[in-house]
Amino acid sequence: MRLHLFKFSSCAVLLLGLAPGCAGGQTGDLSGNRGPGNGGLDSSGGCDEHKQKLAGFDEMTDQGTPEELLAMAEKSFDAPITWKVAPDGQSWIVGPESGKGTIHLNVTRGASAYQLTYTQSANQSGLDIGSICPPPALGVDAHVSVTTDGGALAESYDTLLRSTTTGVATLSAPLDLAKLGGTLAVTDSKPQGKVVQVSLQATLTAQGTTGRISGMEQVDSGSGANAASSASGAVLAVWPDSEACHAFSSDGDGLDVTLDEPMLGVTGQQSIDALASPQPVDITWMDGSQTTITVAIESTGDGCFRTSDDVPLELDGGPGVSYPVTISLKSADGRLDGQYAGQVDVTGSGSQQRVRASANVELAVDEAQKSGFTSVSVPAGSDSLLLEVDSMLSGGSASGSVHLFAISSPPCETTPPMSTPSSGASAASPGCAGQSETQLETASWGD
Repeated sequence: MRLHLFKFSSCAVLLLGLAPGCAGGQTGDLSGNRGPGNGGLDSSGGCDEHKQKLAGFDEMTDQGTPEELLAMAEKSFDAPITWKVAPDGQSWIVGPESGKGTIHLNVTRGASAYQLTYTQSANQSGLDIGSICPPPALGVDAHVSVTTDGGALAESYDTLLRSTTTGVATLSAPLDLAKLGGTLAVTDSKPQGKVVQVSLQATLTAQGTTGRISGMEQVDSGSGANAASSASGAVLAVWPDSEACHAFSSDGDGLDVTLDEPMLGVTGQQSIDALASPQPVDITWMDGSQTTITVAIESTGDGCFRTSDDVPLELDGGPGVSYPVTISLKSADGRLDGQYAGQVDVTGSGSQQRVRASANVELAVDEAQKSGFTSVSVPAGSDSLLLEVDSMLSGGSASGSVHLFAISSPPCETTPPMSTPSSGASAASPGCAGQSETQLETASWGD
């Protein structure tokens, strides 16, 4: 039997750089003496990066020209930075800066630009490992200096700007705490705890910069044959710690985006208008009856631009904007009339852009009326209800669906069945059957 393993190459892929825990240790020299194009973090998580040098900075690629990218990225960026405090369960301490400060990034061009492509690395393990490699990207040599007003960072290095989406550049660098030009120090109150694989990841746009400094908190225990280590991600600082982004990221990294501000080539209002269906559209209910439905989407606040480096672009990873919204559904036959808190997500740009509105509402069994459905029969033994609304924009037209499920979680069987004399062994406990869903109602509209 062959064992198939699949993984997503989020390590220094093209997004916010290195995802904590992906690197195999510090590999960068922040002196600025390395050759251009090496970058700070060159791991591609099971994929080989191939660089084809472009003839010049005016050569066109699917991500635009290097000159167009530099027109946005080759400048100084200033942003408020928030130095974090360890959350419950972690014990690291960052210094000498704390609270609020200011970070400065200055970007200047290097000598060359490249078309970047990726292929799966040769596998020597004997396992059939499949990696989801990054999409093609534009790469540009750059020299970057990073400083903070409190002196924690005073770094300078050569790296590679990467862009998978027009108008967005990303960079990353390892931060070897023993070799920094600044005074950044990270200690741990646990004797056997330490923060490792510290790195800086930044995203550059015409609207400003966002990013984070992060690593892994490693706690060792035991010794000899009983030695063990545990590790968890540690976010040491973020910028600019935008208020709107706290609704979409627990760490608050990202940029505030107003509804009328263009981002990824489109405004939030344009995306919302494209998904809404103010004119009635045909639907068919689960029992086969037909009617029409109207879909209204209204903004409830500013959006957040951030880069998601934990999922592939094909699954709406990469640079994106999220807007908080209220989604209203009303059917002409009176069966559904509800309003739901949700969000509109925009990822990618141009022909690769994806726009989606969604809402997921969890309800108690006795809260069925809050689903918006006027008549729902909930099966006995149900533990909760789940309402899902989803709308996608594809080819200039919107399609969507609404589903209502009853959720049940059968109790776990803890008593094993009786063993038979012929088996010679006792039977194992059957364990838990797992959660089950029963669809109570569904309808879809559009293509």
